[in-house]
Amino acid sequence: MDEQTTRSRNEHLKIQELVAHVHTGRIRVPEFQRSFRWGTEDVLALFDSILRGYPFGSLLLWKRAAPATPIRIGAIRIDAPAVADALWVVDGQQRITSLVNAVDPEASAADERFRIVYSLDQHRFISTRDQKTSLGIPLPALFDLSRAFAWLQENPDAAGHAAEIQRVTALLRDVEVSASVIEQADEHVLREVFDRINSAGKRLRGSEIFDAIHSATNSDSEQSVSIGAIVDRLDQATDFGRFDEEIVYQAILVRRHPDITRDAHIEFNPERSANTPFANESKSDAYAQTESALERVVRFLQVRAGIPHVTFVPFRFHLLVLTRFFALFRTPSPRNLELLDRWFWRSTAAASVLGYTGSTGNIRTLAALVEAGDESGSVQRLLDATRPSDPVPTPRLDRFRTNHSSGKVVLAALWARGPVNPSTGNPLSHSDLAAYLIGETSAAPVALEIFPRRLLGDHASSAANRAIAVIDRDDFAGGLHKAPLDTLLLDEEMLMLIDEGNYSLFLEKRMQYLENFLREFLDERTGIGFEVTPPLSEFNLDDEDDRTSPSSKQEDLWGEQ
Repeated sequence: MDEQTTRSRNEHLKIQELVAHVHTGRIRVPEFQRSFRWGTEDVLALFDSILRGYPFGSLLLWKRAAPATPIRIGAIRIDAPAVADALWVVDGQQRITSLVNAVDPEASAADERFRIVYSLDQHRFISTRDQKTSLGIPLPALFDLSRAFAWLQENPDAAGHAAEIQRVTALLRDVEVSASVIEQADEHVLREVFDRINSAGKRLRGSEIFDAIHSATNSDSEQSVSIGAIVDRLDQATDFGRFDEEIVYQAILVRRHPDITRDAHIEFNPERSANTPFANESKSDAYAQTESALERVVRFLQVRAGIPHVTFVPFRFHLLVLTRFFALFRTPSPRNLELLDRWFWRSTAAASVLGYTGSTGNIRTLAALVEAGDESGSVQRLLDATRPSDPVPTPRLDRFRTNHSSGKVVLAALWARGPVNPSTGNPLSHSDLAAYLIGETSAAPVALEIFPRRLLGDHASSAANRAIAVIDRDDFAGGLHKAPLDTLLLDEEMLMLIDEGNYSLFLEKRMQYLENFLREFLDERTGIGFEVTPPLSEFNLDDEDDRTSPSSKQEDLWGEQ
């Protein structure tokens, strides 16, 4: 047992003290903490509790040294100096961030979540977007008496509320936040404390708890070792869009074992690690190697499978199964990459037939088919699970949804045509889509509706009314006369119908065109009529006399003499 006993003491900090600690760099947020997740309503509820004298929770702080580094707390950015007695936030980050940002003029102006006023006629805090009259004093002005007097001079109609302003200002200045400050504890203890109290407030997601327990906070590496940092770096490196942090968390798990529902608290215990293909790796190695595998997954999807952006990915299991594969096999053979591409498209287009829904059960079953030391066998097992001799169905085109797997098949097929921007004549790139899809969870913003939905009646959901574009409808239509129409799955006759506004006949003709193209696209991508044999290297070609050897089977399958 550690000779140092964990000690804690109770303190009471005023809001202005928290503000000062933040601006001097004394308050720090550990790497394992989640990002700020509260919205305006949460911030309002906090200040309403203060106004009413309700309890609003306490803080848990860890006192230890902190290095000089740029930090960000909400909208406040600081080049923090080295601090010998920094206060690291173990619990209460959402409250501290809300309190100090809402009373800061620059931070509240920069982030709408902190833009709060006190309504003098309603006697309550409200968001600036809900303010109907001028009798609303901004919270930063209310927090500082000199700014409050300046505001009163600029708003003489509020003079009758001077006493009310003074009362609320005094309340904000006098309120104290309870804090437990822990000293002489090691990081393991702090992580355990953090894990035990995670159910307070908004419950943490699995990725956040996993980071709290396992990520590195004081690594000597130049790169931050956390799920959020992985998400940021992959986004910057690939133009593939931002992964949900839960996907990265599950990727860390599935790389080591197919069951992603297991208890993550003991993930790196020796007994657990001994049952993975990576028995001797450190936590930092697991994070780093998962990031590397995910980047190879992205390159495979963009280059091989024709999936330009994360919003085009049909199912979560694709990302996770591929992560396990590329973690176990860093440089697969070209033949296996070709077959893996077929698996991707067969498991997508035939998902309804195969019973694939993206459930954790699907993930566990499919990931278990990928076994260490058996690259070709893993690919063959994945393909066998898709019934490779059966043709895949064509997705329905009358019920297009960008967030459905069938809709993503259509979008990927449209992308495969190499669509151009009609305004410039230039082919669209991955970065064009990424720039247009920042912050989006579906590809809807780039799935342009050629005709307005209100004009289409029963055909409002038709996939035939969609084209991939990063411009608005008017610019798209205006540039079609100089664009290579085949890249947009259009022809001159359809262009004429667009000009005439004849959407009924346009939809009829494009529907047929799209359906024929989709059938050809899927037959090609799923390899209908082609063998699914593994690479030549899997066969022993030296023993020509042994007619039962793999080499003789290879000759039959490949027709090589």
